[in-house]
Amino acid sequence: MWLIKNFIVILYSLLIAILSILIFPFDSRNRLSNPLMKIWTKAVLFIYGIKVNVYGQENIDAGKGKIYISNHASYLDIFVQLAYLPDNVRMIYKKEINKVPLLGWAMMCAGFVALDRDRVRDAMKSLDKAAERVRNGLSVVIYPEGTRTSDGNVGEFKRGMFFLADKSKADIIPVSLSGTFKLMPGGSSKVKPGTVDMVIDKPVKYRKDKELLNEIRDIVIKNIKP
Repeated sequence: MWLIKNFIVILYSLLIAILSILIFPFDSRNRLSNPLMKIWTKAVLFIYGIKVNVYGQENIDAGKGKIYISNHASYLDIFVQLAYLPDNVRMIYKKEINKVPLLGWAMMCAGFVALDRDRVRDAMKSLDKAAERVRNGLSVVIYPEGTRTSDGNVGEFKRGMFFLADKSKADIIPVSLSGTFKLMPGGSSKVKPGTVDMVIDKPVKYRKDKELLNEIRDIVIKNIKP
């Protein structure tokens, strides 16, 4: 059954990718692509039998761009947050994905930001571009662990996220995800049906303080359900 579900998701995703590319000339501010992303991700989660409980939506001010800082336990995190964060959000992703036909092109057209981790200068340019989009009202999700957890525990947060926060002057919103690791751990292509909890905490003002990184990490961990 899971093979059939995967096949349906792949076909559906290709259709959405094509639509994202086609609407790109008419969507310079990525307003049309936002509902398209939400329709796509909610449908994928429905196909896999995943229910999402969202807490703290009242903490989001929809009138400005924000930086969401989240734990990263599974590929499902991306689908859950694109679908259920009540905001126009995008991700920062590895530049290598741009080489994937349709998928990479669609992500660029939809306003996702490619990051070249091997070239510091190019990475800074990408973060500058992301900061400009945040100032213009687009919000960005960052996974400061840098990669998915291998054991379900929250890893160390890297300081790279502060560059974007400093450039954009946007509020930082800690987001905690529970359940995605159990439903699709790293290295698995199978997705189990189940429930995911997402807690959106109150905005944190950016400040140049070494303790801010640990403060945000503590908030994220505090809201993760066992």
